[in-house]
Amino acid sequence: MKLISLATAALVLALGVSAANAGECVKKAAVATSATAEQAKWYALETTVQAVSWSLWPGYVSTSKVEGYNVKDSYTCAPDGGQVTCHVVATFCKK
Repeated sequence: MKLISLATAALVLALGVSAANAGECVKKAAVATSATAEQAKWYALETTVQAVSWSLWPGYVSTSKVEGYNVKDSYTCAPDGGQVTCHVVATFCKK
């Protein structure tokens, strides 16, 4: 699972740019698989947070919030061999 998350993070980072100016928005997408939908959603959003800016990641891990950004996220989840896989599309707008 971590290998998938790291590969997804690398892909998202390669395709994305960070939001630098107030009001600027960026859209990111990711996929994660975990034991529950709640966990898979968290891991998927974590990957998008990393794609916006690695400096946001420690705060997200600690609080599950993205400081300095309004986040609009949408998930699609499905059972996957005894686990759950979730796809997220998240839009991050700098406050």
